[in-house]
Amino acid sequence: MSVLQIGAGGVGWVIAHKCALHNDVFGDITLASRTISKCEKIITSIKGRNNLKDTTKKISAVAVNADDLNALVKLINEVKPDLLINAGPPWVNVNIMEACVLTKTAYLDTSVATDLCSPGQQVPEAYDPQWAFAERFKEAGITGILSTGCDPGVVSVFATYAHKHLFDEIDSIDVMDVNAGDHGQKFATNFDPETNLLEIQGDSFYFENQQWKSVPCHSRMMEFDFPVVGPQKVYSMAHDEVRSLAEYIPAKRIEFWMGFSDSYLNYFNMLRDLGLLSPKPITTAEGITVKPLQVLKAILPDPTSLASGYTGKTCIGTWIRGQKDGLPKSVFIYNICDHKESYIEVEHQAISYTTGVPAITAALLYFQGKWNDVGLFNVEQLNPDDFLALMPSVGLTWQVQELDA
Repeated sequence: MSVLQIGAGGVGWVIAHKCALHNDVFGDITLASRTISKCEKIITSIKGRNNLKDTTKKISAVAVNADDLNALVKLINEVKPDLLINAGPPWVNVNIMEACVLTKTAYLDTSVATDLCSPGQQVPEAYDPQWAFAERFKEAGITGILSTGCDPGVVSVFATYAHKHLFDEIDSIDVMDVNAGDHGQKFATNFDPETNLLEIQGDSFYFENQQWKSVPCHSRMMEFDFPVVGPQKVYSMAHDEVRSLAEYIPAKRIEFWMGFSDSYLNYFNMLRDLGLLSPKPITTAEGITVKPLQVLKAILPDPTSLASGYTGKTCIGTWIRGQKDGLPKSVFIYNICDHKESYIEVEHQAISYTTGVPAITAALLYFQGKWNDVGLFNVEQLNPDDFLALMPSVGLTWQVQELDA
């Protein structure tokens, strides 16, 4: 057995550690990134943490440009992986999927292949470029599993579980994501700044009564009393899983909410007003063409560097309201993850940890023959019971909290 992982950012860091901790199943591991030194640093961390379960299995690093289709095909043919795990930024998804179809290689990723704020890539169209591969995956005889991170990923599994076991009819699904941790920086992002800051500046799209509705980012807010971390302000945002949930789970309203501190929003608004969150190229007085968002990315702390001093916890879950046996019902299905504990285990923070663990859970289910049907699937189409039974042993527990209906 062997696995090829593409991507060596924060999420890739955790996925690689968890792959190594389960390499008795995954076999040899190849880490690939544009910058090979990032892969080598992860391998050093894995060995330093003694997280290579079977030391007879290989773990190696290679360089690859995921935008280069020929290079991807060449690498896949050399490695011959049983599964390719895409831990790269969303915009490489389609190219990697093309390479997997051409080489007949099973595929798994953690997020959708769009930036969610550009025309034609907003939530109502979010999965279109990837869903277009459905017939080709069937024809190639391979499995593709989309969006196996936390949100999207776990939160959709929670909704699927609730639809299967807890509700006869669902009125609303609210995905709730709050990071109550502290990294000690005045302003920083918890994963790739370019991905993160594109994601949170677009209009929020939510699904209600079979229609898509939108509001400007951070204009729709509510307070929610989260387990463990307490009351938090959360804001309606555009997010991948609203589209896939609307496609596969019958509900009258579906919306995504994320917590932001007042301080974070002050910095965000200032940067946006100055134009520093723009991905569009500009030319300086010296004739140098740059993208402001990429300049900001170069200035901000590397998310990996935040991990060692991170404290506090995250709470990420799905709030479902509806009816069961003719009575109103409200539940919050959630996970709590501790930044410090994540660092002790895999030398990274909880934001990356909560994305990496579900991806490995899905990968293990693929190798166990439970999530390996031929075709292209979102997690809402797969058995949630298998996933939720396995995930705690990989690293994330989950709870169901009954709320007043």
